[in-house]
Amino acid sequence: MASNRSVGRAQEPVIYTCALCDSEDGVRWYCNDCQENLCNRCKETHTRGRKTKNDDVVSIGKANRQGYKPVPEVCKLHLGKLCDMFCSDCNELICSTCLSKNHKQHNWKLFEDELSVKKEHFKEHMTTIADKIANFNNATSERHRVNKTFKDNIDTTRKEVNSQRTKLKAEVDSIAEAVLAELASLEKEESLLYKKDIQRSEKNVEELTRLLEKAEMTDTSSVFIIETEMSLRKTLPLYDVKIKHVSPKQPSFVTGNIDRVLLTKMLGELHHENQYEKTNIESKDVQRLSKFTVTQQNHIWGICPVDDRHAWLSIREYKGLVLVNREGVVKETVKLDFCPYMIAMVGTTDIFMTSYNDSTFVYKISLHNKQVTTFANIRPHTAFDISINERDEVCVSTNTPDIVVLNQSGTIVRKVTCGMKGWRITCLSSGDIAVSDFTNVSIITDRSGTTKYKWTVEINNGQNDGNRAFHKMSRDKYDRLFVPDSYNNLVHVLPRDSSQATCFLDQKHGVIEPTVAGVDTCGNVWIGCSYGTVHVMRL
Repeated sequence: MASNRSVGRAQEPVIYTCALCDSEDGVRWYCNDCQENLCNRCKETHTRGRKTKNDDVVSIGKANRQGYKPVPEVCKLHLGKLCDMFCSDCNELICSTCLSKNHKQHNWKLFEDELSVKKEHFKEHMTTIADKIANFNNATSERHRVNKTFKDNIDTTRKEVNSQRTKLKAEVDSIAEAVLAELASLEKEESLLYKKDIQRSEKNVEELTRLLEKAEMTDTSSVFIIETEMSLRKTLPLYDVKIKHVSPKQPSFVTGNIDRVLLTKMLGELHHENQYEKTNIESKDVQRLSKFTVTQQNHIWGICPVDDRHAWLSIREYKGLVLVNREGVVKETVKLDFCPYMIAMVGTTDIFMTSYNDSTFVYKISLHNKQVTTFANIRPHTAFDISINERDEVCVSTNTPDIVVLNQSGTIVRKVTCGMKGWRITCLSSGDIAVSDFTNVSIITDRSGTTKYKWTVEINNGQNDGNRAFHKMSRDKYDRLFVPDSYNNLVHVLPRDSSQATCFLDQKHGVIEPTVAGVDTCGNVWIGCSYGTVHVMRL
């Protein structure tokens, strides 16, 4: 806190004398051109004078004096008083009246003393600006170098891909394009990150340069230096030169042997720490928990997760069901006399199945004794997809407008006409049914078959020609619908309360021709694809 002597000195009123009439009354003006104080009356005369009418006359607190001593501003609260003190606690200029009324117990100092401190800080800020500009320029140069190395690596990898591609025959061209598309996706996303990083650095340099220029133009002998210094004190920490650019992980292409393995392995696999693997759905990150390929290496038709670690699979041209864990290890198999097609599970003990051979039968297997029975015959309809609703009724699509609904005894309790050729169906928790006819998805009312709304799917992966190939859908507990699209190598997410779909997975995640989706008890999504690949994704 200031001493009594300082208080006494600060409380002495500053008296100005008019340069024209020597009056001390109402001296509130200053002519910057004549360098003279003016009272109210002489200011009027001064501004009407023939030689002085165009002079720069300002309030005395804004005077631009030639001398070295700074001029305090006039107090806005107490007219006639100058703010010749600075309250350190309140961080503001005050006059003697302000001090006596509101700042008695505060720490304060004389205006001239504070201004001296501010000047030193001001010099430090300008040095900091220069250092930050240098750091950002160095970071920009390094980013240019990393980007060039990345592009060189992409070019080299692309040549390796094409070299290996020539060793294969025409049937592997589509797979080669898939790997090249993955590279292009990496390159594109790196290019976007690079552009964003460079723009951010250049923007920082530009803004700091403007700050430096403004600081250099600030009159260090005026009161404005305090305002400018306080502004710089708040602004400069926003430009953190310690923030590092995230350098892209360099991909490497590992070639495979030409043999009987999957064509993707024959071409080779792109190995990189996939920094772009995470996607976002309704502000939730999505990441892959595991990826494996079943030994049958054929289309996955059905997935019934038992829990968050295991799922039953039906596989094209395989007479049986396979229980696998999340790492792809086979835990159990059930042999059958036919190739199961679509499957649906009740609890953890019973699985309902349709047959791949255009059968009219719906089958049921009890897992505790592996006994298979014919659950129902829906002739004249053919049984295609199958789903269980909240009342444990078995809903069967027929690839016609009719959906057959069975009770747990296998008796047909009703037929629902959906107004479209129902190929794939999924029962929702709301009691409604999601129906797909291979290219469209609609939500219908279970009892009446009335279409409540259709979902819109926009495809933005470079092949938006309007073609789609929707396969086995699945819902989570929020009634979000996961729809595989094998034609576009996408898995769509159709939200419950919106008509606009979003992309859940695409080709950059390694999803090639997805054919089925299943959601486990923890909300993880199991995606089965052609050639026997399964992805397990966590929301």
